[in-house]
Amino acid sequence: MTGRPLPWTGPFQDLLGYAGRVEADGAVVLELDVGERHVNQYGVAHGGITLTLLDAAGGLAALVAADAPERVATISMATNFVRGVMPGRVRAVGRVEHMGGTVAHTRMELFDAGGRLLAEAQGAYRLFRRRDAGDGGSPAP
Repeated sequence: MTGRPLPWTGPFQDLLGYAGRVEADGAVVLELDVGERHVNQYGVAHGGITLTLLDAAGGLAALVAADAPERVATISMATNFVRGVMPGRVRAVGRVEHMGGTVAHTRMELFDAGGRLLAEAQGAYRLFRRRDAGDGGSPAP
């Protein structure tokens, strides 16, 4: 992977097995080798895999684009499943479309190794920022 590596996002990243980077244009790219552990009884990746990759790409795009938030949380995500996700390498790309003071709006896409669109989504993410240093630095509500 080229670009700046993303920080580790927690045990769930390890469980799923994706890796990520930030591109020069600010886009977040996550890659996953979809294997047997990710598929359902039909041999296609479970929809939760698709949703997770799109959500993580959108949330991380908001996190790296915002001015030092303490954390982000998903408010909503609208997803269109275009094709089934088969075993092999997939790539989720997340970009910020609008950055507000407390909410970031993102667009995410999931592609197969051949560049075919598998799914797309739009998300809204709440930005939790540290308050002024005078109040002890507690997170905003």
